[in-house]
Amino acid sequence: MPFDTFTSRLKEVALSTLALCRNRYGGNGLKVEQSIDKDIGWQPTFFLRPARFLILAVEVNDLIYPEALKVAAHDIVHFETPIAVYQACPLEAYQNDPKHGKINLLRRHGFGIITVDDDDVATIQHPCIPLAQHISLEELERELAGLNRVLKVQLKTAHQTYLANEGQGLQQAGQIVEALILSMAKQAARRGILPAGRLTDPLADIIDELYQARQFRSHRAALGSARDFIKEFRNTASHAPRSARQAMEKIKKCKKGFLDAIDVARKLRCVMQALGFPIRICTS
Repeated sequence: MPFDTFTSRLKEVALSTLALCRNRYGGNGLKVEQSIDKDIGWQPTFFLRPARFLILAVEVNDLIYPEALKVAAHDIVHFETPIAVYQACPLEAYQNDPKHGKINLLRRHGFGIITVDDDDVATIQHPCIPLAQHISLEELERELAGLNRVLKVQLKTAHQTYLANEGQGLQQAGQIVEALILSMAKQAARRGILPAGRLTDPLADIIDELYQARQFRSHRAALGSARDFIKEFRNTASHAPRSARQAMEKIKKCKKGFLDAIDVARKLRCVMQALGFPIRICTS
């Protein structure tokens, strides 16, 4: 019988969590108390495959954020298949965590949390995504430092999209960068810096035109970063993976691209501030 090495309470937690996961994600590829791969130094309580290129693994433990998860995180992030991880625990363990310190650390590091109450009802307290995809709210706030309120709100909205779909989230962040460039170009055209007829050119050509303008000579590094971003990440979001390895590569590129979009937006805002251009963007 599975989970026989657990205490009676933890066995109830494991069985209830397994039932919840099978009902929510299906039972494809279900393995109980087996290793995912030799390259991952962790044996989850169980794991399954809710999607073609995704593994969902669960650690049942009454200790919040057990050492096993901390050790496994590095291997999981560098594994060739995306892996999302839940910790399942008794509800009383969740409630007794002082100020939710360890719970918050689990969430910050990208783990989901499932609790099971005394009636064996399992509840997803915090959902999870592949660890390699995760960008915590704390990290996001650090990256957004120095941006104005308009850009912060739009990039936070893009982050919510990113957590649900990394490709769409990157695309949304990229649209914010594009909108900044177009806003800069329109204001430059109104000042006679850029020929108005060039505003309908491809975005890369608009950046090149701004790059050549005398007024932008001291801002060429920022424009170069924007051009590199557009070139590298514009097609990443729409690229459909054909293997688990490609799915993992896409996740990593989308994460890098999302963070790069914030960095480029910050640089472009600095350019607009230096030139006295108001930050007016529209991505709809």
